Amino acid sequence: MSLRVRKVDMVLRIAATLLAISTANPVFAAPATAASPEIPTILKRGYEQLRKADYRGAILTFREAVKQNNNDPLARRCLAYALLCAGSPEDALDQLILLTRLSPPGAVDWCTFGEVYLIAGSYGQAEEAFNDALKLNPELFWASCGIIRAKAMQRDFKAAYRSLAELIADTPDEKKRAYLYKLRIAVRKLELTPVQVKPIERPEISPDTLQDPSQPPQEPPGA
Repeated sequence: MSLRVRKVDMVLRIAATLLAISTANPVFAAPATAASPEIPTILKRGYEQLRKADYRGAILTFREAVKQNNNDPLARRCLAYALLCAGSPEDALDQLILLTRLSPPGAVDWCTFGEVYLIAGSYGQAEEAFNDALKLNPELFWASCGIIRAKAMQRDFKAAYRSLAELIADTPDEKKRAYLYKLRIAVRKLELTPVQVKPIERPEISPDTLQDPSQPPQEPPGA
């Protein structure tokens, strides 16, 4: 399968998934499963692997968590993100699709959809996905940066620079500001480049972000 066909396939699969969500298709309802007591420990190990950029190790760890409970949304979310980091957007999309059968997409899920859209070259849809993430969590730095990156990839540089300046002004965290300055350079380089296929690099995402506050907390068994 050619790269172009694979990108189109990813976009179509996302569209079908989101359509099923919007129409409340009953097939997207998963039976409740009792929480596994081992999962928090497994996820913690996976978070540490993500922090060390050991994405392959994190994938194996999060797969172990999913094996413990196939219907655990957090385990699926973490696995999708690890796959994305490892450069496997199609496999990440598979997990996102399964995740939507467990619960409506949260802010982190929309960001991951946005990243897949960026890789697929569907920059307008990517911007919409990041906007949906921001609606659920207005403080999510990943989403704010994603919107800027999507605007830049659409070559709407005026809007990208404006949003970037606003975000820099509203961001006191030095580490995040350092990324934003790099992002500004990347946008400028893109502006001077006739064509760019590879998306602008995303910010570093803390594993803690994957515990999406826009999602309702999971209740313990019997709650």
